[in-house]
Amino acid sequence: MGLRFQRRIKILPGVRINLSKSGVGFSVGGRGAHIGITARGQRYTSVGLPGSGLSWREYQRKPPARPCDLCAPGHVHIPRVVPIVLLTAAAIIVLLLLAR
Repeated sequence: MGLRFQRRIKILPGVRINLSKSGVGFSVGGRGAHIGITARGQRYTSVGLPGSGLSWREYQRKPPARPCDLCAPGHVHIPRVVPIVLLTAAAIIVLLLLAR
């Protein structure tokens, strides 16, 4: 069992930036249900029973790699999930840290 680090920062009601050893993630939703993107770019939906410690999380399957029309024959691009929201969230964290 390894060391875990997780910190959630509330930006707006229902909007959070999630910090972990893997990086920065993002989630939207209230108590009991939310959707998000992990630090590794995996999209998920989570539902739980508040106060019970019981929850369920389902990850969205990644789309298959697709051939590139502009690259050399046989070259394949693997889709990267780095939404602008994560970049914005990282910028907000930096600004908050600098403002202190």
